[in-house]
Amino acid sequence: MPENTENYDLIVAAQEAVDPYLVSDPDGEPSGLYIVRDSHGEQRVIDLRDKLGLLPERPARKTGHVTVSVVESFIGSLHKHGLPETELYGNAKTGTIRAVINAHKGINDMGDAEDTAGHGDHAITLQLQHTPDWKDWTSRDGKLMGQADFAEFIEDHLPNFVDPTGADMLELAQTFQATTKVDFESSQRITSGETQLTYKEDTTAQAGKKGALAIPDTFAIGLQVFERGDAYKVQARFRYRINGGQLLLGYRLTRPDDVLRDAFDAVVTRVETDTVHSVWHQG
Repeated sequence: MPENTENYDLIVAAQEAVDPYLVSDPDGEPSGLYIVRDSHGEQRVIDLRDKLGLLPERPARKTGHVTVSVVESFIGSLHKHGLPETELYGNAKTGTIRAVINAHKGINDMGDAEDTAGHGDHAITLQLQHTPDWKDWTSRDGKLMGQADFAEFIEDHLPNFVDPTGADMLELAQTFQATTKVDFESSQRITSGETQLTYKEDTTAQAGKKGALAIPDTFAIGLQVFERGDAYKVQARFRYRINGGQLLLGYRLTRPDDVLRDAFDAVVTRVETDTVHSVWHQG
């Protein structure tokens, strides 16, 4: 019996299968692959190459698919593995750029068509990640909230405000919190950039005292769309509704899809500049 009983047991198991036979490599040497038939006549392969030490030290060629989330890592991978025939495909909707390293060859530098097929099984994908702020603002876009919830949202995102400033928005948020127990009655445009909401105190002590709350019609925020990416100025409009004396507040971002595409195009431009590979757009 051989000293390596584990290998011996595996070989015996293969030989005891129904009609096993050893597959030879092109040079006629044993390959370590056994083809057997089970009791139903189905063929299957028993691979003993690793156990018998017959696997090559390295694969014959590169294969595999890796996904990264940082632009620098994607560019670095292309510098290491990229080939003249490497193809890049970008999709703004999914925030991805996929590089097929061993793609089909086309026209070479001399203008001649090589017409050589590639395996297409070695790829690297850049999956861009949206920032928490971008996800927060876009997920609530167009949705109305109660005063307390809206005030809390403003306070949680004060660093994003550009115009009015974060300090001004904090004061506005505190006003929203201080007027949660009033009945809002009407609204009117008082200046070119503000709307005044009138309300009446609903407590006996105030004896129906009236007041007014002014809110800007528009505001601007600064947002990073993608992690480690550039920041963009995004315009927004305040939205409100008086419903049975209760004030509901929200906002509507101005063309956020355009901002998203601009941010994606900036990544594409950087990849094309740093890798000398064109990105073909899929969406």
